[in-house]
Amino acid sequence: MAGLHGLLFTKLTLPPVSAIEKKTILITGANTGLGREAARHALSLGAGTIIMGVRTLSKGEEAKANIEATTGCADKSKVLVWLIDLESFNSVQEFAARAQKYVSDGGRLDMAIMNAGIASLQYATTSNGWERGIQVNVLSTTLLSLSLLPLLLHTRDQDPSARPHLALLTSDIHKSIKFPERSSSDSILSLLNGQEQWKKSQDIGGATERYGVTKLMDLFVTMQIAELVPHDSFGEPLVIVNAVAPGFCKSDLLTRENAPWILKLVQALFARTVENGSKTLLHAVTQGAESHGKWLENQAITDPGTIVTSDEAAAVRNKLWVEITSVLRDIDPKLQTQF
Repeated sequence: MAGLHGLLFTKLTLPPVSAIEKKTILITGANTGLGREAARHALSLGAGTIIMGVRTLSKGEEAKANIEATTGCADKSKVLVWLIDLESFNSVQEFAARAQKYVSDGGRLDMAIMNAGIASLQYATTSNGWERGIQVNVLSTTLLSLSLLPLLLHTRDQDPSARPHLALLTSDIHKSIKFPERSSSDSILSLLNGQEQWKKSQDIGGATERYGVTKLMDLFVTMQIAELVPHDSFGEPLVIVNAVAPGFCKSDLLTRENAPWILKLVQALFARTVENGSKTLLHAVTQGAESHGKWLENQAITDPGTIVTSDEAAAVRNKLWVEITSVLRDIDPKLQTQF
């Protein structure tokens, strides 16, 4: 949850039209909340194409119609609705293959916003055998990010003036977690995946502990992917990769779960509207190389804290990256982790 001062007194702004105009922008979780409003803002700013990644096609089509109606967009080909369910690795791979075909057929990808996520407050596993939050927020998000990175690099290769971006949605809640699992000498992911450890984490860190852990891992993933990106002759990254915290927003992230009433009360009293908070997503994908591998909060590069920046954190980050990529290579042996 963003600091109260930042939530109440930071004036969020949209990027200039020139930063969005004619760009192709992919947004996951785009049929609701921050994703939908980011798509609406992007279309208003003149985006060339918006690819809405959605879990339910009917809801995606409803969101598309609503966005087109409110922006006055008569060109039905500018907003594409594609199916993706991050609880299924197969669905993520099918979505990535569709994006690959789109680019192969002459399309382009300028910006990818990994917005989709869940705040699971009850233990449950996916059909792939992973705890839902771990798979949706971390494993599938990483799989999709790595699958889209070559397409973003292709855009830069075809158009040297382009500045492609990849942004992962995070949260400042990572600063308040306990995360005792990080000291394990065994697999951290395997430990987190168990129901017994889930219960322990709730007892130790409260209702938001596990969500905060997944958001910390998203920050780690951002930093690792940023290190993979090649640089041009001037030392500039060919794709800018960063992490963005939109602040505590009045999205349906909590309403989808049986969240504690106190969280819902704080959300109702102090949270940003999704229309306002979504501006941070477009801000993130229009920033320069100084934001590469960095964490953005309240539309500014911000220190994420020692849980991210300390030597101990670096060791945990590297260990988790080995674990995550090992899982993903089993899913897709052809997945690139070197560029």
